[in-house]
Amino acid sequence: MNKIFLILLISILISSCRHKSIETARYELSEKELSLLPYQYGDSINFIHSNGYSFYFVVTEDILEWKKEYEFCEWFGTCRYSSYQVKSLVLKSNYPRMNLDISIGGTDEYYLLQTLNIDLNYDYNIQFPYDSLTNFICDSSTATIYYDSLLLNNKMYHNVYSGNIDRQRFINDSSIIVPQTMFINNFGIIQIKMSNNETYTINN
Repeated sequence: MNKIFLILLISILISSCRHKSIETARYELSEKELSLLPYQYGDSINFIHSNGYSFYFVVTEDILEWKKEYEFCEWFGTCRYSSYQVKSLVLKSNYPRMNLDISIGGTDEYYLLQTLNIDLNYDYNIQFPYDSLTNFICDSSTATIYYDSLLLNNKMYHNVYSGNIDRQRFINDSSIIVPQTMFINNFGIIQIKMSNNETYTINN
């Protein structure tokens, strides 16, 4: 009898210690935000190097998911969290070997700084912040530049934005060729410029 009572008591204590989760905010990506990533799974995007070599980026991942950001959990009480939607894509090319991870979406803390994030080969990153109307923010703080029209690889593109690519780790060798600038528009990424002025440009 004592054993049964003890088991029941432990069960009650365990169940009372379980946290209850309450969603306090929910951030869903708008259709305009989703349109900032104009790719879908299986797409092949033709690019050409400045030396004339043509290759393809293939979209190997296309994920739209909900994530949770927990604010705090009371002791033996309630957990409060925010839900936010994230869209992520992976574009890969076999040669040159390049990997592009592109994503949008953020947590409650960072959601006011909506950003299009692009990681290149896991070592380089660029961010294009945008406002509530999905207009990219161009000022000294974002270092994003807007071009009404721009000639790239002998073709005119309109409503182009550019930004500098940051290195994730320090490289103390100026002879190493690294990605330097990226240009985007409604086609997505239209050019990647390297530190030696070589370019990879969309070939459409």
